[in-house]
Amino acid sequence: MKLLVLPALLALCLPFATAKPCLSQSDVNTLTTHFGDLVSAYSQKLANQTLTVNFVDYSESIITLMDSAGTTPKALLGMAFTSRANFEAESSAQPSVPFQSPQPVVGISVLQTVYRPGRGNATNFKINEVWAEFDSAAWLIDLGFTITPPSSKKREIAFEA
Repeated sequence: MKLLVLPALLALCLPFATAKPCLSQSDVNTLTTHFGDLVSAYSQKLANQTLTVNFVDYSESIITLMDSAGTTPKALLGMAFTSRANFEAESSAQPSVPFQSPQPVVGISVLQTVYRPGRGNATNFKINEVWAEFDSAAWLIDLGFTITPPSSKKREIAFEA
């Protein structure tokens, strides 16, 4: 009888031993606030606390903004940032941008997080991957650009094959 009790007790403990930690509401609030802070006023310390080393970002909106700066064009369907180091290099060269939360935003962001406990971090999770689309014209206006609407005349454009 003693032999049957021991495996039963071990079986009860098994789910807890293999359970993976889940994001709490506090973790979500911390990560979204930190990501917003990275976008509005970049800091390498905050990037290291918030993003994994293998961080990647897919965003046609960001690529559109990068391409509008006259730099080497990037493929629209490619990665906007290929690593945390790439994000840090690009973000540190950008001016601060007004970013207020909560504000209604037209767009969507999906963040993939991973469990990465570390000393000095406000959460045990880091952002590993971002998929985001937003109104890049509104972003340019926030940076001080003036958007000139197209003329009201109808234009015909011919494409040659």
